[in-house]
Amino acid sequence: MSSDRDALVTRLQDRGYTPKVKDVTALLGLLGDEDEDLARDASRAVMRVDAAHAGRVAELVATAAREAVRPARGRLTRLAGDLAKSGEPTSPLVTWLLEAVRDADPKTRRAAARGLGKLTPSPEIERALLDAFDAFAADEDRRPIVEALGKVGGEAARAKLAGVSSEDRAVVRAKLVIDREAARGRPQEIATEAEHAGLVRFHVRRGLEPVLVEELSDPRARVVAPGIVESNRKGRFADALAVRTALEVALPLPPERVGEDGVAGAIARALVRPEALSLFRSLTRGEGPIRFRVAFRRGGHQRATAWKIAELVRGATDALVNDPTSSTWEVLVGESRDAVHLELLPRGYEDTRFAYRGHTVPASSHPTIAAALVRVGPRRDDDVMWDPFTGAGAELVERARIGKVARLVGTDLDEKAVLAARANLEAAGVTASVTTGDALHTSPAGVTAIVSNPPMGRRVQRGGHLPLLERFVRHAGEVLPPGGTLTWIVPEPDAIVNAARAARFTTERMLTVDMGGFAGELMVLRKA
Repeated sequence: MSSDRDALVTRLQDRGYTPKVKDVTALLGLLGDEDEDLARDASRAVMRVDAAHAGRVAELVATAAREAVRPARGRLTRLAGDLAKSGEPTSPLVTWLLEAVRDADPKTRRAAARGLGKLTPSPEIERALLDAFDAFAADEDRRPIVEALGKVGGEAARAKLAGVSSEDRAVVRAKLVIDREAARGRPQEIATEAEHAGLVRFHVRRGLEPVLVEELSDPRARVVAPGIVESNRKGRFADALAVRTALEVALPLPPERVGEDGVAGAIARALVRPEALSLFRSLTRGEGPIRFRVAFRRGGHQRATAWKIAELVRGATDALVNDPTSSTWEVLVGESRDAVHLELLPRGYEDTRFAYRGHTVPASSHPTIAAALVRVGPRRDDDVMWDPFTGAGAELVERARIGKVARLVGTDLDEKAVLAARANLEAAGVTASVTTGDALHTSPAGVTAIVSNPPMGRRVQRGGHLPLLERFVRHAGEVLPPGGTLTWIVPEPDAIVNAARAARFTTERMLTVDMGGFAGELMVLRKA
């Protein structure tokens, strides 16, 4: 027997070892070994048995756990919890966990509580955990029970924990998670049709700030920082959300000074102030506490800070509950030396601005860039607009959206792009002629304006984009009539300006735009 055990121990050292079901009994026997590393390896090996034998493995583990003594009993119960989370609710593993949560062995009952917390919530599981909570008063026993109730508990668990001191962090978090789960069951969304009067902050690609200001047509709109435009607005919130050149719409809160309670305390104080709660309530439709999540400009999850914020907010008001995965609002946090700066970003609504964009191809225009291109370019109701590098057709759709146009024409060398553009145009309800064609040799009849986001050598035309663009400028000069315009974005403006000048174009406007990792020059050229 010793030789069999030694052989099994040796096999466990092989990370590729996948046990057969006949090995399970011997592996379970190792869970009582004094060597904790060996017991852990044996437990992990059992987890790797083919899923086809899950029922048999469940029976063996449950039986072994019920018959074992410590330390094997607690280890087997922990294994039962790991296996049960992917099994059936009627599994013998679940039956054992429901029994073991009140076991005489402390490690066994704590492992059982943790295992039950991983399962799909049910009244039976909640009842077993509540009975165990009443049966054991020690903090070390109650903590895993409370944590499990926070994951699978419902109204009964909420009522039980309401009478427990909130000084224990496990209890606080359990209450928070129960409230979060309850809130998820209630429909909630951004009240886009609600009236809003106050400061609105628009996030936009750097370089396109003046374009967004033009779209707003608001003399009070101003650029306050790179990529940030602010406007005091009064009207439907939906009107702010409809701005097509904006990346994000946010509602800024007044700065909150960081005090002795730290960054988390300052953020929580800002969120529960009357002006913040008023914004949340006026622009949220639904019952129950308003769900929010926290994000930080400097990046990272900062889980400890997020938990602290959630606990402080929930302790201060019943109107808000933190929910990182199903939130109606996102709270974007910026930090300065002694203050936090919060923005409320709506998340619980459907952004329909670019709903037509069901198909994309490599180097497809971001729709906000397409919207900026057609807004910057000169427009007439009798224009025939051509996009020679049409991609997925965003520029054609955006031109139709902004105003009257006589005809829309798109061409692209890539047949997949042509099909994508046609599908998007149909979804948008826009009529255009899109065909396969070489931009350097196509000359659509009657073209008066060219608008395009051409290849920039990042994802397509690598290394050969600049000669292509220089040649296209010359071709555009031949296709366009006097006074015709070319509006596009290019990566090497100096070379393109020289080529454009040689083709008898004058430069009317240039904007350096952040294209997501590199700069492009949005330029408007007019043929003399």
